[in-house]
Amino acid sequence: MEKTGSKNIYVDDSAISFVAYQVVLVTIFGLHFQQQWLLFLVVLDFLIRTTGLFVSPLYYIARKLSVFLHFEERPVFAAPKRFAASLGALLSLLIAINYDDALGIYLGIFLILLASLESVFRICIGCYIYNFLVIPIIRTVNHSKN
Repeated sequence: MEKTGSKNIYVDDSAISFVAYQVVLVTIFGLHFQQQWLLFLVVLDFLIRTTGLFVSPLYYIARKLSVFLHFEERPVFAAPKRFAASLGALLSLLIAINYDDALGIYLGIFLILLASLESVFRICIGCYIYNFLVIPIIRTVNHSKN
């Protein structure tokens, strides 16, 4: 993977699928057993992946697992994945705060659905939002500066 300074500009898509699967499992366990600390671990992991300053625990486990299973490394641009992680951090924070009421359960189901799409089908809804909403805004701002 290429690096620019201390930040990776690519991430392994195979590992991201495993990370999403781990998010599904931890969220299910956290909500089912009402373990708020597990939900805050998901928040922390999303925040670490959002910054890209160092490897998150779930990504580390996922990379080791994908190497062990001999999955082909599939580098993808990291910016959309980091944006998706920031949305995941916000959503998982709302879940962790409201873990014991209906709002937390519904948001948890939503996060589980989104992470399942990423894990099973490699469909990253946050990446689509990045590509169709954020990129045009960045282009407009850059165009107006010139």
